[in-house]
Amino acid sequence: MSQSQSGFLETVVGWDSTKCQENLDTALPRLIECFQELDVIQEQIGILKIICHSFLPCVQVTDAEEKVFSRLMDQVCGLFDLTLEDIQLHTQKGDRKSSLPLITDRLQSLVDLSEFLETCVCHMQTGNMPLEWSCLHSLPRGTIHFLRGAYGHCKVSGELYQELLSCLSVPLSNLFKKTHSLQVAFLRLLDNLRVSDQVTEQEVQEITQVCRGLFDVCQIVTSLDMKLMVTLWKAISKHAVSNKAHIGHHLEVGDMVNHLCGEIQTGFVYLLQLLPRLDLEGRVLSQGDEKGFQKSLKILGFQMKILVMLVREFSDLLDRCEKQVYNLLLTLHRLLPPSLSAQQIDQKNLSEIQQHLTNATDVLIKAFLPNKLFIETLTGSEKVGAVRDEDSFPELQILLRVLDNLPQMEGSVEMGLPLYITDPSLTGKHEKSMTLYENCCTRVCGFLGSLTTKLFNKAEEVLLENILSHDLWCRLLAEDVWCFLVRYGSADLCRDQVNFLVELMKQSPPAFQPPSPLLSLTVRLIKCLAPEHQAELTQSLGASDDPVSLRVLASCVQGFSDPGLCQGVIHSVSEICSWLLREITTTEEYTQEDLHRLVLCLSCLCELLGQNDTIPLAVQPHVTSSITDTIGRLWKGIVASDWLNTSLSLQCLGKLILLSSYLLLSLDNDVLDKILTGMSSCVQQESSVHLHLTLVYFLRSFGKVRLTASPEQPQMLKRLSDLFVATLTSSDLFIYHHGLSAFTKFAEETLHEAVVPSCIEDQPGLQDCVVQFINKSPYTCSGELSRLDFLRIVPPCRIGVDMDSDSGVSDHQSGPSSKRPRLMENVNHCQVSQQLKTSVEELVGVLRKTLSDLEAFTKSEDTDMTPQTWNNLEHIQTKIMDIMKEKG
Repeated sequence: MSQSQSGFLETVVGWDSTKCQENLDTALPRLIECFQELDVIQEQIGILKIICHSFLPCVQVTDAEEKVFSRLMDQVCGLFDLTLEDIQLHTQKGDRKSSLPLITDRLQSLVDLSEFLETCVCHMQTGNMPLEWSCLHSLPRGTIHFLRGAYGHCKVSGELYQELLSCLSVPLSNLFKKTHSLQVAFLRLLDNLRVSDQVTEQEVQEITQVCRGLFDVCQIVTSLDMKLMVTLWKAISKHAVSNKAHIGHHLEVGDMVNHLCGEIQTGFVYLLQLLPRLDLEGRVLSQGDEKGFQKSLKILGFQMKILVMLVREFSDLLDRCEKQVYNLLLTLHRLLPPSLSAQQIDQKNLSEIQQHLTNATDVLIKAFLPNKLFIETLTGSEKVGAVRDEDSFPELQILLRVLDNLPQMEGSVEMGLPLYITDPSLTGKHEKSMTLYENCCTRVCGFLGSLTTKLFNKAEEVLLENILSHDLWCRLLAEDVWCFLVRYGSADLCRDQVNFLVELMKQSPPAFQPPSPLLSLTVRLIKCLAPEHQAELTQSLGASDDPVSLRVLASCVQGFSDPGLCQGVIHSVSEICSWLLREITTTEEYTQEDLHRLVLCLSCLCELLGQNDTIPLAVQPHVTSSITDTIGRLWKGIVASDWLNTSLSLQCLGKLILLSSYLLLSLDNDVLDKILTGMSSCVQQESSVHLHLTLVYFLRSFGKVRLTASPEQPQMLKRLSDLFVATLTSSDLFIYHHGLSAFTKFAEETLHEAVVPSCIEDQPGLQDCVVQFINKSPYTCSGELSRLDFLRIVPPCRIGVDMDSDSGVSDHQSGPSSKRPRLMENVNHCQVSQQLKTSVEELVGVLRKTLSDLEAFTKSEDTDMTPQTWNNLEHIQTKIMDIMKEKG
């Protein structure tokens, strides 16, 4: 410092307030010049103190920006940064303790700078008139700069100072307190500022910068002090909303939303760790931290309120935050009951979480409904098959709230369980527990029921798309919703839609006639037709013998309200199919067209004969006799193993076996022997699961058969025993379960009792399994598969197998069964665990062989691959690519 500068400073220090006021215009600029010329931190801070205490009180509030802040603030910020760099430099020296006095001194300098800024901020609040933003430019920028840097320094102090931290706790504490005091004063100043009547672009930029700056500070203090975080978010939300009309397009609220979503996700996971650990029965295994839980919940609730406020107020200005909001919603739904990924939570704690957090998710979803990117994130076509198993249920929960599109995703595991949820919004004052599927269906029906008629064409388009989906739950849901819409519509609407579906099936390629999902829906809708419309339909369909017409009539017999109409349909369809079947059996070599016609005839006859026990009407005896004779000739002329090459011939074989099961009591021994021989060949060649289940159904019906005495009888009983053994030792859980059911029914009804002991005598433990199955008690063993594990292993489409689509057993029901098959809780099956332990090398080997077979099959001329099969192949390819990417 020069002598002239030193003398000047000594002079002004001695001035009183009157002297300072008289010399303000000359002394203040000279002081600022001295500050800018000096490069010693302590000397610069000394000048700032003189300005603050002697001259700033003399400056009018409206003149402070021009005379003081605009000239000083950049240099003050530079001095602050230089001081932090000096501290950083001295903490990196080898002898850190020797730097302790200088570091302490520099920390005090930061405290002095904080006091200078606070004095400036407080001075701006001494006027009587409210201030406009145009009166302040430099001071807010400098204050934000200091808050960001000082809080950031306190945040990294542990890592920065290490063993010196204990010696610096006092000066660091002083710095934190002074910074907080500056923050309080600054926020109070902001509350007193108002936008001018003619707002300028500069004001808009400065308000935006202040809000962004406070957000930067908020991100720093989140891990320092929760009270500071709360205070800052209140200030941000207040000024952002009050100035939304001016700064909305400049604020980049999406960054704030992303930060809050991340904080809530992290805090929510931590919150659940504070809860007591409970077992499945609700017993406490370990105590939690109730006080910590309440504190964390309060903070999370506040953050959620701020998030909701930002999303609601700036809903049309959000960008780049859709994915983060989506992930937050997934996390909240995934980690809370009734999700199977959730831990056991006491009802009291769960209610508190719902009150403070999850109840706000509906507001978030509603605000994001107009957001195209959010909807694409949720319902994009690329998501089909790509959703993680643990995210299927939470995504479905979100979709139910959106209801903008029907679900287009893999069904969640929770769909296959008797999972009950409570939804007061659907049940009114009295809460009612319902299954997840019932909840989904009710929500979607309610949504579509509220649509205007002009949107129904779009709704029908989406429903049809899902009816044809490869996913079981999408199909069932779309079918039920469609029936809901028709049921509450007019009779003419129902008639028109039935005609539309029938025509759509007729226009399908012959290989896919009739598509099973469309057939199921059509049969259900026919039940809703008015009697006169049912009569019209039978007349129009009965006038032709095309495949679709015959199959529709055969499938919907039970849906006709007039018994006479029903009997007429049975008679005409059975007559036509019997005639077609006789004609086909006279053919020496079957073409593709012959096989399609054969599948049609067999399918229709299976539908009609399979209903003999459920309706008083039946196929005429002379027609049944003709069919029996034709079936006998057909079995004698084929080799079953030759029919396993293509899917079409496989369907024929499955339908032939199924139809034969309805005619068992009328078939001769030689035909039965031919059937059992063919079935044994199919089992030895490891036929498809669908075909094997058809064989099981045949065996189930064999208990009523009494074989006449003949030389072939012992051999036939041996084949029958071997078929049961193959079924009861199958590694497939469905075949094994249905095999147990078939075996117990056979054992109860058969006159050939020797078959029963011959099946179980060489199978250790099988007798116990049969006994416990009869008693409906699950068999327990080590390494058992829980029901949940079973559902996670078996694809959803296997749980509700559509036998009619792939040469299996038709359930002869017009809609989804209300009684699902009882699944085994536990499996006494060593082959199951062995199958799950198959090495990767073996799996790859099997895959390579399968690919070779697939390639040869697709190149053959009689390739018959359905769209569903191609769709499944695409999903397999995607999964393999994902595995390869994950493993590098």
